[in-house]
Amino acid sequence: MANHLIGFLGGTFDPIHFGHLNLALEIAERKGLDKVLFCPAKISPFKQDAPASVSTDHRLKMVEMAIAPIKGFELSDIELKREGPSYTIDTIRTLQEENPGAEYHLILGGDVATTLLQWKEAAALLKLAPPYIGKRPGSEVSIPGLEVGEVTIPGFDISSTALRERLKAGLYCGHLIPQPVLDYICSHRLYSSVDGAK
Repeated sequence: MANHLIGFLGGTFDPIHFGHLNLALEIAERKGLDKVLFCPAKISPFKQDAPASVSTDHRLKMVEMAIAPIKGFELSDIELKREGPSYTIDTIRTLQEENPGAEYHLILGGDVATTLLQWKEAAALLKLAPPYIGKRPGSEVSIPGLEVGEVTIPGFDISSTALRERLKAGLYCGHLIPQPVLDYICSHRLYSSVDGAK
C-alpha cells in the first residue's frame, strides 16, 4: 500500500482564520497531500508567558467548524491531551507510531519557518517531517536546504493578534474568519467581541 502523504499544521489557532486555511489548501493541492491534520497546541513553547486568549475547548471547536466543509482536513487533539508545552517533534513521533505507513510533512507559513531551526530537536524533525513552507510572492524567506519544500502562495496577511483587536473593537471580521467561526466567537463573547464584528 502506498504511503499516505499527510500535512501537519500546528498552532494556537487563537482564533483560526482564512490565512491558516489558505496556507493548508494551497500546499495540500500543490503537493498532492492526502489529508491535512490541524493540531491546536495546548501551550506553544514560544508563547509560554502569553497563554492563548480563550480555552482549549473553544479553540478546538473553532478549528473543527472552520475545517468541516473541506475534504481531507482533519482535527487532532493530541497536543491538547498532553501536559506542558506542545513540542512538534514529540507529536510527530507519536503520530508516526500510530500510523507507520504515513509520510508526514510540516506545513508552515514563512514567518513561522524562520524560527524552525530553534525548535526542539530541529534536525530530527526536518528528517521525520520535511516541511512545506508557504511563501508570499516576492518574499525572501528561503532557508538553506529547505528550498525544495517552498511554495509561493497568494498571501492573506492576517495577524491573529490584530484579528483579536478587531474583534474586541467590534470591527467587521467576516473577510478574515469563516462565518460559522465568527458566529461562534460572537455568541460566546470570545475576545470580548461585539456584534459589529459580524
